[in-house]
This record gives sequence, C-alpha cells and structure tokens, in this order.
Amino acid sequence: MITWIAAAITSLLLVIGLPLLNQTAEKAQAAVTLRVFAAVSLSEVLPEIENDFIAANPSLGATFVNTFDSSGALLNQINLPANQSAGIPDIFISAATTQMNSLQTAGQLASGWPVTVATNRLVLIRPTTPTSPAPSPTIAGIDRLTNSTTSSPPRSGIRGIAIGDPATVPAGAYAQQALQSTLSGCGAGSYNTLLNSTTANKLVFASNVRNVLTAVQNKTLSGNTIDAGLVYTTDQRISNTTTFITTVAQNCHSSIVYPAAVLNRTTNLTAATSFANFLSSSTARGRLTARGFGTP
Repeated sequence: MITWIAAAITSLLLVIGLPLLNQTAEKAQAAVTLRVFAAVSLSEVLPEIENDFIAANPSLGATFVNTFDSSGALLNQINLPANQSAGIPDIFISAATTQMNSLQTAGQLASGWPVTVATNRLVLIRPTTPTSPAPSPTIAGIDRLTNSTTSSPPRSGIRGIAIGDPATVPAGAYAQQALQSTLSGCGAGSYNTLLNSTTANKLVFASNVRNVLTAVQNKTLSGNTIDAGLVYTTDQRISNTTTFITTVAQNCHSSIVYPAAVLNRTTNLTAATSFANFLSSSTARGRLTARGFGTP
C-alpha cells in the first residue's frame, strides 16, 4: 500500500511538474541576445527604445548588447573575420549612407534593408566660457571661420576648430562638405584654408562626434586649443558647458540620415527584424524626437 501511494504521488507530481518544466524550457529557448552596432550620437536614445521594445515583447526575453562609435569605426569592426564568423552584429545603425552602402554592396544585409529611421542637423558650437583670449571678432557663423584676426594682446584669431575625422566620422564628412561649399550661408570654401593654415592646421580631427563635443567642452584636443566645433544638434543638447552658435543650412551638406539594417549574418533573424522594425514605430519616433532627432 505504501509503495502504491508513493507511486501515485510521484505520477501526480510528474503530471503537474512537466508542463511547468516545458514552459520554463520554452522561455529559455525564446530568450535572445541582440547585438547592435550604432552611431555614437544614439548613445542616449537607443537604450530607451530598447527598453520600450522589451516591455512591448515580454515573451521574447530579449537583451541588448550595444557598441557605440563612429560609423566608420563600426564598419571596420563589422568586417573583422571574427565578428563575421560570430554573427556580430545583428543590427547596424549608421549616421550616414556611406557605411551602409558599403555593406549593401558587399551583400551583407538581410533582404529589405536598410531603412532610414532618423535624421539630424549639424550645428556650430563653442565653449560656454570662451578660451582666453577669446577669438576676435566673435565666431558668429560657419562662413566666418577665417575672419578672426590675430593681434597682440588681447585679440586672438581662431586657434582650433574640432570636427570628426571625415574619413571615418559622418559628422566630420558633413562638416567637410559644409566648409567646402561656396553656397550662401555655408563655409565659404574655407576647408582647405583652415586645414592648411600658414601658422597651424586650424581643423583638429576627432575619432567620433562625441569626442568633438568633449573637445569643445574641455577647450582642447590633441594638445590644440579648441575655440569651436561642429557636432549634431542632439549632441549639443546633452551638454551644459557649450553654447550654440548656428545651425548649418541643410543645402551645405548631404542629408544627415540614420539608416538601420539587419545583417544577414544574424542567428536571430526573427527577433532582429522585429526590433529593427520597431525603430520605425510611433514609440521609437517619440523617443527620437524627444532627444532632438528628426524622423523621416
């Protein structure tokens, strides 16, 4: 009798426990880690959007691993053989079409991608407390960066303008275009003049747009005094030690867009596609506009 009761209890526990074990196993199988490579200007807003996605899709059990840098540096990482074999990243969000087009040409994007999810604007900024002595006349626009004169003392010409390295940093490429442009309100063709100043190169390159912002805040970059810099409007908005000078006219440079794409190397195609689509949702757009981005 005791043996029969024990067997019955064991059977009952199995009947009750197996479904719970199956549910736990299903949840474990559903959990995915999505690796996102994204332009550094998205550092604040992207985690907010990811949290919204997690809340909207609790059964997915998604977690995110983000890597932020200049789009050019991220492209170089994407093309590393180790990342290619590991399926990293699942999703790429760049701050220009150049890097995305490179991946598309190489056949590395999943079908249907890329899709533009955000836009931005380029702005000229300076330290809130100017360098001493301050440039004279005061920096007033992107078309006047060669106007400041040098005299002794207290007048001072512009010593350094920080921009992203145009070779790898989209914000730097946009800045280069704007400074090269001779259209009204643009850079008056001053790029080469500033780069090849007879006294010193007045354009100082940074490895990404956030390092440009830091350079303006700290008034120095690579040992050079920084009087101003060109960053995105969304970067300037997170700084309380820089001052806005002017927004660069959109016809001075290529359109500033953020294309997103799922890479065909991903091992989580369904989840990656779901999140990439979420980037165009009303929820994501609300987050982007709240941070100062535009939406397509």
